[in-house]
Amino acid sequence: MRLRLLFAGLTVVSSLSAPAFAAGTKVPASAQGVWAEAGKCSGTTVTFTAGTLQYKGQKAQAVFFAPKESPRGYGAIHYKQEGNVDNFEYADDKDQMLYNPEGFGMGKSVLYKRCAGAAASSGSATAGQAENRCGWLANPTPGNWWLVDKDKTWVLASQGDAEGAGSAGMDKLPEFDPKQYVNSNGNYGYGCACLKLVTDPATKTVKSIAGGKILPLATCKKDKSLPPESKL
Repeated sequence: MRLRLLFAGLTVVSSLSAPAFAAGTKVPASAQGVWAEAGKCSGTTVTFTAGTLQYKGQKAQAVFFAPKESPRGYGAIHYKQEGNVDNFEYADDKDQMLYNPEGFGMGKSVLYKRCAGAAASSGSATAGQAENRCGWLANPTPGNWWLVDKDKTWVLASQGDAEGAGSAGMDKLPEFDPKQYVNSNGNYGYGCACLKLVTDPATKTVKSIAGGKILPLATCKKDKSLPPESKL
């Protein structure tokens, strides 16, 4: 009887210590993107999509997200393949990744910062597929909106233009944080953000906006792949 109880207890502990993944535990859109240790985006980077993790030059690997699992209260990204104890914690309140090479509470965590000018998609976007693009989000004048990333200026809406992205998902743009916003023209200006965009690969235009997240201004300022503020 004691052996049965001991076995049952070990089973419960085992189930609590090893997170199980399910169909709904995708990496959240806010955590997707390209990241680099200490923000050194010219070196080795790691790209997160909804269900994969890919180091630069290596094959993508399947991952899952466990919400509020880490001792710090953050969600964590784990490999689906058994035997890997390392993980990434996503600190959503700071927009940072904490890499734990030996798992939670073992060794020192390594800080990863977002590469704001890079797209989250590990490959080229196909028609109808949303990708996470990060850079300067500008609203310089009434009715005009665009996102400037490392690739180009993506027009989201133009004054007097009834077609295009202005009629598809503009209500899903994230609200600017007053502390992370620059007034360059009265109440109009710019900030730093990541947006989930559905683009047309053929015309390189935005078809719709699926959501987004405001980033600290410092994230865009430090990213050398983005144009300086004076060019916005």
